[in-house]
Amino acid sequence: MHRMTHYLFWLILANLSGQTASEAIHLLKNEMGFGARALSMGGAAVASSNDPASMYWNPAALTGMTHGNFYMEGNNLFYMNKTTYVGQTTDNPLQKYGTFNGFGMAYPIPTVRGSLVLALGYNKIVHYVGIMSFSGFSLKDNELAFPITVDGKEKEHKFSEKVERSERVISNGGLQQLTFSFGVALSPTTSGGLSISRITGREDYEFKFGQEDIQNRYTQFPADFHEYQLVQSLITQTSGWQIRGGFKQAINEWVHMGMALSLPFTLRVEEQHGTDENLIFDNGENAAENVIGYYDYKVKMPLVADVGLSLTVSKLAIHASLRFKDWGATQFDLKDVDRASEDYEYLSEENSQLKFQYRPVVQLRAGMEYLLEINKQFGITLRSGGGVIPSPDGDSKVDQNFFAFGVGVPLYDAILIDATYMGAQWEKKSSDGYTPSGATEAVNTGRLLINVSYLF
Repeated sequence: MHRMTHYLFWLILANLSGQTASEAIHLLKNEMGFGARALSMGGAAVASSNDPASMYWNPAALTGMTHGNFYMEGNNLFYMNKTTYVGQTTDNPLQKYGTFNGFGMAYPIPTVRGSLVLALGYNKIVHYVGIMSFSGFSLKDNELAFPITVDGKEKEHKFSEKVERSERVISNGGLQQLTFSFGVALSPTTSGGLSISRITGREDYEFKFGQEDIQNRYTQFPADFHEYQLVQSLITQTSGWQIRGGFKQAINEWVHMGMALSLPFTLRVEEQHGTDENLIFDNGENAAENVIGYYDYKVKMPLVADVGLSLTVSKLAIHASLRFKDWGATQFDLKDVDRASEDYEYLSEENSQLKFQYRPVVQLRAGMEYLLEINKQFGITLRSGGGVIPSPDGDSKVDQNFFAFGVGVPLYDAILIDATYMGAQWEKKSSDGYTPSGATEAVNTGRLLINVSYLF
């Protein structure tokens, strides 16, 4: 009989905690904002937005609204991850239709002169959606070993090479913000604005790993291993408050510029972990273990600065914007952590890694829109754009390039439909302690946004 003595000695410690530098970056790494019109132009909306999405891009631009606006926005996802491991490629498709992306309203307050617009909205700004899986026979040693006690003597036995390995990772969820905004005209050519957002989010993450002796190489008792199974789950919930201020200036009737500043803020993170592991031997005997954990910590997010320019000539408008963010300024908040504790020492090391591993980046976004007049009473707006999202990791070359196109169609006098398709492609290499040979992921994503607005 095999007797296991806490046999998963390094696996739990190495993978249970989410309090790492990479996880802190992950919280806002894929922030894209919202608004079908804005995103159809690559998000180059700092100087050009004039709809409720200005709450996110630049609240000063709310003053360009002349009608009340109630909107609802839906999201459809088309995702494919082709994962290659030891020469074998696995297709990982994922489709999600009709999911919620936001709703809200904006209303211009009647004034004697100038403009004052109030807005309130609940919108998703980050999507935690992805899938990856692979399997294959590996010769590489992953140093997986188990301490087994026989006749009162404990000895470590390896189950680490020339085995069939498989992994599956899936995540789902998002980060939302409930935002109150206002924009006010400071002069005939200048406006300012402010947004206050309550941020909440949840991600459900699951990791499955399997290792099997398909060639029956491990047959000698007590190391007659047949299969090892691991399932890890992580539920991450976040909350915090964010303040964004904006400024917009009409240089002349054709050229407008805008600036927006999101102040540093703190996200509270609550994590629930679960790990189920099972080691099966050739005779059918098995040893299983379950571990659960809970962590509560805070992450300080850095300042974000946006600047944009818009040029309008007749029926054509061209927009561009830059977003600056120093990812290395992301830090775990140690204010309430005991300086003498192991947690303080560990998180201090992660803060050092954040500072030196992650870098300042500038995102470039550009787009255009053209009013196509069908007749004197009806016209549609055609849009296109794209951008470059540099990787926050200083050692990574996996920058994301994306493209977008869309259309705005008015219905009657009070309804406006904006439809946008966004696409992106990138490749990345990943590895972990279980699969040290690593895998290559070729990701292709498409996102269709439909925004319906009622003007009043």
